[in-house]
Amino acid sequence: MRQPMVTSLGIILGFILNFLANWATEDEAGETVMTAADHAVALTLLAAIGIMCLVLFRLLDMGPPEERDNARYAVTFKLYCTGIVLAFVGVGAALFL
Repeated sequence: MRQPMVTSLGIILGFILNFLANWATEDEAGETVMTAADHAVALTLLAAIGIMCLVLFRLLDMGPPEERDNARYAVTFKLYCTGIVLAFVGVGAALFL
């Protein structure tokens, strides 16, 4: 179950980081984050990146097998879903705000 989650997080993180890099260099004359909508997009995407990095850490943790039980996986899966939803909300906010 770990491999598809790691792969999908890597792909989504790559797209988000590319989006943020293009967004940050879009306007060379001034600040990129100026309005409340810009702040909402930036905070949402940064929170999504943070959660996704935490999920990757939890998935790639090579601790003893008894520590990797169903409860830990359930929490990791909830964080995974939260990170992906936040990422899509952030990109959607960037498109429509």
